[in-house]
Amino acid sequence: MNSFFKYLLIIFSVIGGVFLMGSIVTVLMIGCAFGSFDKSYSVSELKDEYYSKETEIKDLINYYNKIKPKNYSVDIEFKNDKIFERLRITSKDSSNVIYQDWNLNSNVLFTEKLKGLVGWNESQVAVLKNKLDKANCISVEDGEPLKIGFKRSGLGMFSFNIFQKIKTDRSKYNDGCEYVLVNRNLAFQYGGGAIGNQCFPQ
Repeated sequence: MNSFFKYLLIIFSVIGGVFLMGSIVTVLMIGCAFGSFDKSYSVSELKDEYYSKETEIKDLINYYNKIKPKNYSVDIEFKNDKIFERLRITSKDSSNVIYQDWNLNSNVLFTEKLKGLVGWNESQVAVLKNKLDKANCISVEDGEPLKIGFKRSGLGMFSFNIFQKIKTDRSKYNDGCEYVLVNRNLAFQYGGGAIGNQCFPQ
């Protein structure tokens, strides 16, 4: 083999190797972005997680119910102390979404518009985040049942739905897929996020 073809082969081999490595890195990055390497939880594992933090979760709920606004439902997920993964404010009268955004600074709650809706100050938000941390959870969403986000997995979220009213119809919270009814006070949920509902891992 003459030197020209030898160098040509080396060049193509290098280009092929770089392309292969780039493809592997791209696949890994996409997998990370969509949570392919996140932990998935079985129903029994969720029971262990919930009951190990039941006192802290009840304390979180009591605090949230004290500070939640009268006329609006707040769905808030923390990424860290300063950043919200998501924030949604909905009118209780009409169910219209008043405000919704993702990956935003927590200071947004103290702007004139949102402070007039929610009414929280920096201390209240800090306490809410602290109580979520103690409960080993990341989000809380007003409603019946009240939803406590436990952990994200892929595009989905494992959540604890806490019933607060005796007359709430619990039948739809035991569909064998998205919901698992544990007892009259608690249902687990694995919501699939952007790609729709997903079933609990078997």
